[in-house]
Amino acid sequence: MKKNISISLLSLFVFVISCSSPKTSDIEEQVQESKVILNNSNLSHRLNEGNLGVIGIKEAPKEDPGSANTAVMSKNAVTDVASNIPMVLIAEVSAPVHEGVTLRATHVAINGDYAYVSYNVEGSTYLGGIDIINIADPTAPVIELQAILPNTDISSISYYNNSLFIAGATNSNDVDESNPAVVIKMELQGGLPTENISLIDVSSYVATDVIANSNGIYSVSGDNGDLSKYDLNSNNIIKSIPLNDLRAIGEYNNKIIVLSGTEGIHVYDSNNLNAVKSFSTSQDIVESKRTIDFYDNNVLVAEGKKGLEFYNLDSGNNSATIDLPEVTDVNIDQNEVVTNAVTVTNDHIFLANGAAGIAVHDLKDGISNISKTGTLDINGSSNYVKSKDGYVFVASGNGGFKILKVVEDDSNSSGTDIICTGLPIYTGTSWLNVNSNNPQSYSGSASLNGLNVNDDLTFCGSLAVRNGLNINSGGNFYMSGSIVQGSVHNKWNSFNINNNATFYIEGSMVIYGNMILNDGATIEFLGSGSSVTIYGDVIKNGNVTIKGDYTDTFNKL
Repeated sequence: MKKNISISLLSLFVFVISCSSPKTSDIEEQVQESKVILNNSNLSHRLNEGNLGVIGIKEAPKEDPGSANTAVMSKNAVTDVASNIPMVLIAEVSAPVHEGVTLRATHVAINGDYAYVSYNVEGSTYLGGIDIINIADPTAPVIELQAILPNTDISSISYYNNSLFIAGATNSNDVDESNPAVVIKMELQGGLPTENISLIDVSSYVATDVIANSNGIYSVSGDNGDLSKYDLNSNNIIKSIPLNDLRAIGEYNNKIIVLSGTEGIHVYDSNNLNAVKSFSTSQDIVESKRTIDFYDNNVLVAEGKKGLEFYNLDSGNNSATIDLPEVTDVNIDQNEVVTNAVTVTNDHIFLANGAAGIAVHDLKDGISNISKTGTLDINGSSNYVKSKDGYVFVASGNGGFKILKVVEDDSNSSGTDIICTGLPIYTGTSWLNVNSNNPQSYSGSASLNGLNVNDDLTFCGSLAVRNGLNINSGGNFYMSGSIVQGSVHNKWNSFNINNNATFYIEGSMVIYGNMILNDGATIEFLGSGSSVTIYGDVIKNGNVTIKGDYTDTFNKL
């Protein structure tokens, strides 16, 4: 019989808070005895701002329509197409290091203004960690707390009803050493941990995933493991079902869906864990991390060397496939090109393909016509990806953790001077040139490599421009919505408003490089509630005009 261990946090864990300043010998003694080490100061050095800015999309082709079962790439694909998912890198977090050991990110849970990132290490060492990152201001994420768990591996983490649920394994004295799998329930207050914590003993060597809802707590464990349900309040076990090699668990339409690396997908009702159906997927590499997600009554399964498979939850039939990308780079180990994780947001699929990075596919035309958007131009391999609420989180093993944000028209401007009704969606190339005597107007979401405006351009929606943006003499750019431009590491790919050119904005503007305003340039903020955030320098060459109601985040204008 599985046991429930419920102890106050202070009696279970000895905390070491780095904002205090005890003697070094005292710290070492406390660390040796502790089970959790908390640090809430001097964490800003783990945030790297050098790569912030617009994320480019590599290999952004048009694809031939796929069959009902496969997304098929055209051999004669057009390779200069603007992406319809503008994205920016807003934070890059280096992995925590404990006693010379660098941890690797394993999972993320999101609630409101907080991202909870779990970490682990490979091998037999029990060592994990959790970062609590405040993302309330996308322009300035903050690591509010770092927790190191010297005795506990963390496989995954989830949030429900002001609590974190942590799946992993521990060699704590409170858990059977022959059965080290564990789920930890940690209550939160104001988004941060409290003293209230419970340990739930789980069968097997490691709990691989966990979720919670109003019906209870559900966990899965690996070799000789179980799918188990626990009471949400008492943590007592309600039901346990033996299943081998469980990797992931999810909830969809009041069903609990689990993935076994050897037995495929199993579907249960959420209330009583009565079996609904099961169907096979491919056999997977033992102990490899895999995730699932859901779209339009399909479960999406990351299947390693088989890429991504869609399975209809009613019939169990395979309904679509996304194969692994072809990688020609001789420096990439082909054995490391595997689909580890999948996540869906805003009708886009993000695939963590190991050494091949993060691939993005478009679902707006349904699973019978999946098209590849491209590969995110970010450094490092990709072992895990998760999206929620417009954010995309990418884990790169020991390379750290990246937080990306989808640029959305989320401005609070009340301006009405720009007419947006009936404008066509932009579907052109990644470089937009508005030539003289050829005014253009568009709407929607677009990610461009560059933009040159020599006449009138109206854009309503969300727009990202990776490289230079030029409004040339006599040009007028009317922007309603949200626009981001440039990157911190290449600030001279600037936002240029040249002689006698005007930029009209109602909404939000974020510039990661420099802004250059030449003689006679005008920026006019329309309506009320507009904002501007400029990371680089503002260079004014001559007389310039800036008018209207706006908030300047860094007081650069």
